[in-house]
Amino acid sequence: MKDEIQPLFKQNYPDILNVWEASVLATHHFLSEQDIAFYKPLILNEYLQA
Repeated sequence: MKDEIQPLFKQNYPDILNVWEASVLATHHFLSEQDIAFYKPLILNEYLQA
C-alpha cells in the first residue's frame, strides 16, 4: 500500500479539528479545557489556512 498526501480542503477543516482535539485530549493532559477552547478557533480559522 502506498501512502499519499492529499490536498487540504476547507470542507475537511471540521474533521481535521476533531482529530486534533481527540489527539490533544489523549496526549496533552497539562492543557485545560480553557486552553483547548482558546486554540480551537485559532486552528479552525487561522492555522489551517496558513
